[in-house]
Amino acid sequence: MRHYALSLITVVAMSYAAQAQESRPTPAGRSVVYAPRGVIATSQPLASAAGLAVLERGGNAIDAAVTAAAVLNLVEPFMTGIGGDMFALLWSAREKKLVGLNASGRAGSLMTREELVRRGHQAMPPAGPETITVPGALAGWAALLERYGTLSLAQALEPAIQLAGEGFPVSPIIAFEWNAYGSPLTDPAGRALFLPGGRAPAAGEWFRNPDLAATLRLIATQGAGALYGGDLGRRVVDWLRQLGGFLTIEDLQQHRVDWVDPLSVAFRGYRLWELPPNGQGIAALEMLRILEPYDLKALGHNSADYIHLVVEAMKLGYADRDTYYGDPDFSKIPIQLISKEYATLRRPLID
Repeated sequence: MRHYALSLITVVAMSYAAQAQESRPTPAGRSVVYAPRGVIATSQPLASAAGLAVLERGGNAIDAAVTAAAVLNLVEPFMTGIGGDMFALLWSAREKKLVGLNASGRAGSLMTREELVRRGHQAMPPAGPETITVPGALAGWAALLERYGTLSLAQALEPAIQLAGEGFPVSPIIAFEWNAYGSPLTDPAGRALFLPGGRAPAAGEWFRNPDLAATLRLIATQGAGALYGGDLGRRVVDWLRQLGGFLTIEDLQQHRVDWVDPLSVAFRGYRLWELPPNGQGIAALEMLRILEPYDLKALGHNSADYIHLVVEAMKLGYADRDTYYGDPDFSKIPIQLISKEYATLRRPLID
């Protein structure tokens, strides 16, 4: 009788839980988070916590974003950091305008078509030291803080420096991605650092990166110039030269960020803003132009016709991206890809 009674109680409880789930005000059954003074979202809790702490101490959104990005450099090493690029799209309440920043780096000056052919390449290698461009992210962080932040670069880097020195537990999804992206590493130094013991850290394992802590500490002391022409930059260039890379110290010294005017397209009562090339964002704007005349709602969300139409528009947008986008210093887009007139020409190609 005792077991029967417990089973009956369990069934009744499950029935009430199911009814409550159906009547909950949100699809996920979770409360909306209300944050009247600020909110931050990243792909890793430690980065979000670092940015939130900045907001709680009175910093602004730019301070929090740079701080969180520096932490992501540590906890998601397979993504991007001071060795990668950075793009930013922000609303300046002071200037009452939308601002764009392109902090992507340029190709090394030693890379020429002739040199690539001499090395036996028929196309640009997809990975390896020959593909490494000037690291633009650090310059972007510094530029954002200088123009719109309230923290110094050193202050924004401090949480990442502390975590890199003390270490952190690797979270499950990052452990999975770390293993997938870390396995192809061929550089001995890179493998020793990011694949300790010959493998990526498993979920829950503690990982420290004292080398990154020392690098960020040097930047905090000397400023971004430590990379763009200083001792850190020289070490990077010398190591890449041994591996067959194309960067020179002059390439780092000459790096600059570009403040750019964002582009936009209106769609169904909304306006989507993106950065101009060499960023890829305007592909999304072109896709919306192509989809503009269609009644997507009538097709039914994720119906076969809906998905087919959206995928066809994406294919056209990506084809134009691959054909026309490039470094604006060396290539000019010959047509207005996000104009209604061009969308009219592309739309009949939908099969």
